[in-house]
Amino acid sequence: MAKYPHMLPNEVPIWERFLALYGKDFKNFRYDVHVGEGVDPGKDVPEKYRQLAKMLTQKRIDAVAERNGEVWIFEVKPDAGLSALGQLLAYRQLYRRDFKETRPIKLAVVTTKVNKDEFWVFNQHGVVVYEVGYI
Repeated sequence: MAKYPHMLPNEVPIWERFLALYGKDFKNFRYDVHVGEGVDPGKDVPEKYRQLAKMLTQKRIDAVAERNGEVWIFEVKPDAGLSALGQLLAYRQLYRRDFKETRPIKLAVVTTKVNKDEFWVFNQHGVVVYEVGYI
């Protein structure tokens, strides 16, 4: 099993660099956290395959951790763009609903680099940007 399930090979070094720099600030890391209902292929499909299809089509959060009574949701992407923002905003709502989370949920993108416009937009939505540079 992969060390960080669901992360792509080009994302792992970015995440490991983040952990080396900031990992000590967080605890209780979880990876490949499934949220959302997924897609049900219908009652004509045998139940075991329906459940598998739903699981495989759920959204997957790269990493979730805790810090100072808050839940942190991380999206890891090289050269993160605004698609990461959409993912994070959706993950927060789905995580809150699925896990009945009442603590504050913080969002963070871990990336090699973001441009100024995207950094500004992330900031406007309260998303913390961790730029770890190119590895």
